[in-house]
Amino acid sequence: METVPIVIVGGGPVGLAAALEFARYGVRSLLLERHHSTTWHPKARNLNTRTMEIARGWGRAVHDELTAVNLPPGWTSQIIYARTLAGEELGRMPTRGFAGFGRKVSPEIPLLSSQDVFEPILRRGAEATGLAELRFGHEAVQVDAGMSTGDDRVVVTVRELPSERRYQVEAEYLIAADGAASSIRSQMGIELDGPKGIGHFVNVYFKADLDPLVAHRPAILYFVAGEDARGVFQPLDARGRWLCQINYDGTSTAFEAYTPEHCIDWIRTAVGDPACAPDILAVATWTMNATVARRLVTGRIILAGDAAHQLPPTGGFGMNTGIQDVHNLAWKLAVVCAGVAGSKLLETYDSERRPVARFNADRSLDNSRMVARISAAATDGADDGPSPEETVAESRRYGNFLGMELGFSYDSAAIVADGTEAPSREDAVIDYVPTGRPGHRAPHVWLERDGERCSTLDLFGSGFTLLAGASGTSWLDAARMTGDRLGIQPAGFTIGSGGDFQDEPGDWTSQYGVYDDGAVLVRPDGHVAWRSAAAVPKPVGVLSSNLRRVLHRTA
Repeated sequence: METVPIVIVGGGPVGLAAALEFARYGVRSLLLERHHSTTWHPKARNLNTRTMEIARGWGRAVHDELTAVNLPPGWTSQIIYARTLAGEELGRMPTRGFAGFGRKVSPEIPLLSSQDVFEPILRRGAEATGLAELRFGHEAVQVDAGMSTGDDRVVVTVRELPSERRYQVEAEYLIAADGAASSIRSQMGIELDGPKGIGHFVNVYFKADLDPLVAHRPAILYFVAGEDARGVFQPLDARGRWLCQINYDGTSTAFEAYTPEHCIDWIRTAVGDPACAPDILAVATWTMNATVARRLVTGRIILAGDAAHQLPPTGGFGMNTGIQDVHNLAWKLAVVCAGVAGSKLLETYDSERRPVARFNADRSLDNSRMVARISAAATDGADDGPSPEETVAESRRYGNFLGMELGFSYDSAAIVADGTEAPSREDAVIDYVPTGRPGHRAPHVWLERDGERCSTLDLFGSGFTLLAGASGTSWLDAARMTGDRLGIQPAGFTIGSGGDFQDEPGDWTSQYGVYDDGAVLVRPDGHVAWRSAAAVPKPVGVLSSNLRRVLHRTA
């Protein structure tokens, strides 16, 4: 029986991201994927701003290779609604969520490409770490141990394809990132809550020269709502690769009718040009759900990605929510496996990520319903209903989700609340207010040292990070002494005039909500764990007791 610290089941973006995350903490992992290669279908195509911030931690090579495959500038700044691609335009909506929110808010911009392009980048990056073994063509067929609270290990039976050879792997924990039809979730009997079977869609991956219709008005999405064709066109590279989605009734008979010839006819109708000559590359089907598993942690088995939640694709939050799952999880498993945290810490993965998944699923469903309203207004022609132009104007949330991406917060036993209220926001989807309040993403602030510029986000490595004001050097001494006591050493930096890093005067203290002698403790996932607005008489005791609390340490 082979033995590894972590087994990851599923080699899609979430499983590959998990392997990259564990490597950051020096934890070996074994990834099992039943398919023989990464995906050949475009599938998802958006790594949002927060995910690209996470990718900064995967190394310069991975990060830069990802940014190199982004859509050209201009193709991510709006959504267009029309009756056909060549016909009447119903309206446009700016989309800062796909174009980026500006360097004052984040050092990153989203990546818009396609899953078949960036999955191989993640795979190469994981393999290059030397800590992740990736076995494609190996299927986890059964979990033999690890699903009960009292189990002290995971045992999983694996089938190698196509030889049918079977073997067993033993691990401390198993990450189930095996997709919406997760066999591991089914084996554990975990139910999904939320709407299922909301819609059924055909994905058509094709090549076509649509430049005469779109090059003068590039967009991230082109929704069409004609009498004979409703759907969406998605540019994959601005060089002729496209993906379109077509609604159908979900029956096998109806799907079988979508032959390449039928898909060509539909595309010609939706484009509004009978001379259009698409080259059909692949046709696939999928069902829209807005579901979240009732629990994410059972024994030593942990659900992530589509195995944990399925989101409507409208907004691009499904894969991003999954990658952010494993970003939240990996550091917790690393400190538990290292023996410097209590195993109860893992329960906070469920209490932190499940509410985020539910919120993202519901808001993505809102986007889907909004698109349906626009389509209905364009085709039904009701005199007493809103016009297509009015419904487009109401779609301002779609593509403008700064608050949803960066403004969510955690409330769990791995966060030490400081009694302050969260910043007031008019719309939790759109509006973002940077804050260093415990539970929130530690804000991005530009810093400078020795003439070199960096973001506060670059200071958050594979351990805890303590940021203090320029007059808060006592906190750095406390961090060193706390590390000696607990065996887990926070990195420490002072920010401000005379500190380790300089900011624009007042930027850091105002955004983090501290005085010049205050401090914040940031978790490895970039969320604030604890904050002291000012100096305290016994900083070592305060810091060490709160770090123990976050880590669920009893001693």
